[in-house]
Amino acid sequence: MKRLIGGLLLALTLLTAPAAMAETTDVSAEKLALANKFIALIQGEQLGASLGQMMAMMVPESTTLSGEQAAEVREAMAEATASMLPRMFEVSAPIYADIFTLEELQALVAFYQSVVGRSLMSKSYAAAPRIATAIQGIMPELMADMGDQMCNRLECSPEQRREMKAAMAVAARGQAAQSSQ
Repeated sequence: MKRLIGGLLLALTLLTAPAAMAETTDVSAEKLALANKFIALIQGEQLGASLGQMMAMMVPESTTLSGEQAAEVREAMAEATASMLPRMFEVSAPIYADIFTLEELQALVAFYQSVVGRSLMSKSYAAAPRIATAIQGIMPELMADMGDQMCNRLECSPEQRREMKAAMAVAARGQAAQSSQ
């Protein structure tokens, strides 16, 4: 009798396994499609431009490059970043599909297709340069605070603290100079 029940359970398992696998594959394919749609809705041309600008802002000041050369480097970085976006989105979609549930992806797509979702994206990109400018305005204070916190943890001597403050002030000025270019 045990063998009969075991055999029936095995048969049922084998019969339902392909259906369960097909359902998993269908859900996975649907999740991946929704993840790709979500990425398409949030990326837009403005994202490429924003990422390119952010990457260009990260170029450190150089004493060996002329202003024109530095501008060319920033432009090249912005263009390279923008050209890499499709590949970045391609590798991101499976991650979103893995992390989010089917219901979450459906809700995200619905939201970003809505008037409010489209407005959010447009206004977020419009706000980005203003936010960057505002952050640059408080950068000296942030850098000074960061230096103080590091010195507190590292128990800096008074001389080391002065050196840290000077270094952070130079870094803050460098960041401000880069963002204004």
